[in-house]
Amino acid sequence: MISQINRISVQTKVWLEKEGRPVFGIGKLGLFKAIRREGSISKASKKMNISFRRAWSHLDNAERNFGTPLLEKHKGGKGGGSSSLTSEAEELVSQFERLNNDVREFAAQRFKELFSDGRN
Repeated sequence: MISQINRISVQTKVWLEKEGRPVFGIGKLGLFKAIRREGSISKASKKMNISFRRAWSHLDNAERNFGTPLLEKHKGGKGGGSSSLTSEAEELVSQFERLNNDVREFAAQRFKELFSDGRN
């Protein structure tokens, strides 16, 4: 067994693809959660330190790829607009988080099974 294996861990990265192109991953998950928290695309993009245009592009891309509206957008006036996640987006966020957690847990367990020398 490798002597320093106890200092090494396994990492995973999960994303969803359509026709070989990434359509949803940790970055978009973070954006959706920020919109849920902040109540607007503008505020969420500022919190994530990305441009509004880039955030809008990510959201538009996700809606086209999933074929369903993922945001309820309300145009603003003086105080600005607001946005909230649709029920489909809430389901996507929930299922992706479960998938990501399951993959991480499986990888950690499998790493332990394959690389443990019985002393851990």
